[in-house]
Amino acid sequence: MPDRRVADIMMRDLTALTPDASLQQAARLFSLMRVSGLPVVNDQQKVIGFLSESDIIDAISPRSRDRSGIFVADFGEIARKMRRAGDATVREYMTEHPITVDESQVVGAVSEIMLTEGIKILPVVQNGVLVGTVNRADVCSALMEEHLES
Repeated sequence: MPDRRVADIMMRDLTALTPDASLQQAARLFSLMRVSGLPVVNDQQKVIGFLSESDIIDAISPRSRDRSGIFVADFGEIARKMRRAGDATVREYMTEHPITVDESQVVGAVSEIMLTEGIKILPVVQNGVLVGTVNRADVCSALMEEHLES
C-alpha cells in the first residue's frame, strides 16, 4: 500500500490540554494515558501549543553540572523548582506554535519531520483544528509495512 496517509494511521483521540491546566494535571494525564506529550488547544480546538514530558521534567529538574559534566544534585534548587512547578500552568512550559501535520500528508514526509525535528508525537489538524495525533511508533510500523509490501 504505497503512499499511506496520516489519516490511515493516526489516533483520532482528541484528548488535549488547555493552556490553563496545571503541570500536575498534565503529568497525571500523561501517566494515565501512557503518552509522552499532548497538544494544547484553545476554546475553538485550534492547536496553540504542545507539552511534552521533557517540558515537565525541565520544569522541576535542576540543571547543575560540575566542570566534568557530572550531575551534581542541588536539593535546595530541586525543592524550589518543585514548589514553583506545583503552581505552574501548561502555558508557561508548552512549546508555542508547534509543528502540526495534515491528515492528508504522506507518512514518509511525516517521518522526515519527526527525524529532523526530534519529535515523537505530532498533532494532526484539519483547518488548524485538532483531529488527532500521530506518533513515531505508528509511522515506523506503517513504513515497515510499506517496505515489506513492495
